[in-house]
This record gives sequence, C-alpha cells and structure tokens, in this order.
Amino acid sequence: MKTIDTLIADMQEVIKGNGGWSGLEGSILGHNIALMANKRFSKPQEPRGYLSLSSIGTPCKRKLWYKVNTPAEGKPLESNALFKFFYGDMIEELALTIAMAAGHDVQGQQDRLNVHGIKGHRDAVIDGMTIDVKSCSPYAFKKFKEGNLRQDDPFGYISQLSSYVYAGQDDDKVTDKTHGAFLAIDKQNGHMCLDVYDFTEELRTKEQEMLEAKELVAGDIPDERQKKVPQSKSSPNSKLPMMCSYCEFKKQCWPEARKFIYSTGPVYLVDVRSEPKVPEVSMDED
Repeated sequence: MKTIDTLIADMQEVIKGNGGWSGLEGSILGHNIALMANKRFSKPQEPRGYLSLSSIGTPCKRKLWYKVNTPAEGKPLESNALFKFFYGDMIEELALTIAMAAGHDVQGQQDRLNVHGIKGHRDAVIDGMTIDVKSCSPYAFKKFKEGNLRQDDPFGYISQLSSYVYAGQDDDKVTDKTHGAFLAIDKQNGHMCLDVYDFTEELRTKEQEMLEAKELVAGDIPDERQKKVPQSKSSPNSKLPMMCSYCEFKKQCWPEARKFIYSTGPVYLVDVRSEPKVPEVSMDED
C-alpha cells in the first residue's frame, strides 16, 4: 500500500507515461469535468449567503460579515474570473485522477461536511489524510513549496484546511486526525508539491473559532477595516492592501477609494495627496 510521502513522485511517473493511466481514468476525468461544466455554465452563479467551513478563517472580519449578510451587494464575478475558477476546478480533477492512477487511495471527493451547523465540502482524502488542492500562480506556489503559509496567509488557507481536518475527526476515511496537506499545482509551469501541516494546536481551539465566527456574522458589522498601506516609498498617497483590492465588497467598505490604471494594473488609492498622472476610472469598471 502506498503512502502520502511518495504522492508527488508517483504522480510525476504517471504524467511521464510510466504506467497507471488507463481508459478508466480518462473516462472518470471526462465525466467529472462534464458535471462541473454543467453546474458552472447552465445558470448564473449565485453568491453564498451563509457561513461555510472555507470562510470562517477569512482574515478580514468585515468581508466575512458582508459575505453572509449582504452577499448580493458584492461585485459580481466577470466571465474571465469565472473561467479562471473553472480552470482551477479542472486542474483539481486532473490532479486527483492522476493520484488515483498512481495507485494512491483517493476517497471523499467533495464530501459534504457539517460541524456545529457550519457546512462545507472538502476536496479529498488521500491515503487517509485530508487534502486541499490549490491551483496557483508561481508566486503563491513558492509559499506552498517552502512551507511558509503560516507566515503569509492572506486568504485564510490554514484555517480552511484545519477546519476540514477538524470535521473529519469521526470519519473512517480519515486515518490521520491531526495532519492535513495542500496539494499545490503551479498552473503556469506545471510544478507540484505537497505542503503538509500539523494542526494539533489549531484543533484545540477550532470549536471556539467556529462559535466566534457564528457570533460575528449574527451581530452588527465590525468597525475595524484592514489597514491601508503606502502606495510606494516615495508617494504620499495610501492604497488598499492586496487583500482589499481583490475583495468584491471593497466599494462598500472603502467608499472613499479611487481606482487608477497603471501600466502594471489597477491601484485603489485612498488619502490621495498627490494626483496620479494616469487614468482614473469608476470603481465599477474592471
């Protein structure tokens, strides 16, 4: 029986054509991608107006409140973003199917979980360990490869995965009750890595974290916003931090923000003391 320690090496051998892949795996992959496409493209995607296992660790408390209480006020995703997410779904399905072909035990794909009334879906359980598949940019992949997510986790991935591990405490498929791993795929260069974490400490406080999240979204919107940052070392202007610039609720949370188009992309400025010499567009434009 294979173990999680050889997962990446075994998957790489399948990709090289050194055995494992058959028509059965191809049929499974095609079927699963077709189901996802039907789900994604047959009707408009509606925002989630509920607290989920993947969202309780959202670093910004205001964003979490908005997502649960006023989901319709968020900026709808454009077609390019929806296509990008579907691309990520396909990579996830491909990675899990390759893991199966490599002889590893892959179970529990998209199992529904419910803990303390908070629902969610985990990606899979491989060789008894809870796995979250992440397709990512080369920059984000570097954090997974070097195991630096605890130090730099702007999207709350550590809380997300530890919540799935917590939800699997009574699940027979999950034999490792304290560890979880990110199966990270560099979607630009095709590199893979397995970033494993011991969540013993997180599991001790997970119930409290969940109860606090439920209390937060049931109350009034939190007052504190994320801290704005300098636009640059030489500029007197301030801008939204990266987390806020990608948030679908930035217009509601930062009504004073202004959007300027630089050669490197849009920048959302606040406290504009020096007027930029680049075009300004509406906050509604992308």
